Amino acid sequence: MTFQHIFYIPTIFLLGLIFGILLGNNTNTVSADGKVSVKKLGLVFLIFLIVFIITHAFTIPAGSKQVSMLLGGLEIFDKKPIFGSDAVYHYMQSFTEIGIQVYKRFTYTIDVVFPLSMLAFLHTFSKFTLQRIKLPKYFFKIAGLLPWIWFGFDMLENATVFYLLSEFPKQHPFIAGSLGWITVIKFVLLFLSLFVPASLLLLARKLRYQY
Repeated sequence: MTFQHIFYIPTIFLLGLIFGILLGNNTNTVSADGKVSVKKLGLVFLIFLIVFIITHAFTIPAGSKQVSMLLGGLEIFDKKPIFGSDAVYHYMQSFTEIGIQVYKRFTYTIDVVFPLSMLAFLHTFSKFTLQRIKLPKYFFKIAGLLPWIWFGFDMLENATVFYLLSEFPKQHPFIAGSLGWITVIKFVLLFLSLFVPASLLLLARKLRYQY
């Protein structure tokens, strides 16, 4: 099992759980009180899904598939996190010059568009959930901020990769050594951004059926 599967498989399971909960709650399909409706949430998810398919299933200019191809078949760092500055620079030594240039472009184009579509979905899903449950004030804020914190780490990862590629072959051991951990934290935050609202919805539904 690869690194990304450790996070993608639970994420796919959570998405299935989320929409199972929503489809089983027909009373919230349309909202007339200013709340996010199931229809709106589904539309935002559809947009995210379309962006995901375009950016990950096809070889588009400055897309992850093209970057990997121009790197000689090597995976980009957010698909294969590497720990330790020596390991990072050893990996980068195998990059082609054209691959580095396209990889740099990827960090501020496609690798911003896709996270933005994901952020839109995560924010809408969080808002959908928090509008339907009661939580302590601080936990409410944390749950609402999780998607934005995830997005911040995603952009930090992009900036770190861009800086390391721009400076290469000059080395910055501390920054390079932090890259793998930034990627792991990003994936953990992504999982939590889905897990927390999905769990709250499931709990709220269970409590509603009990009373």
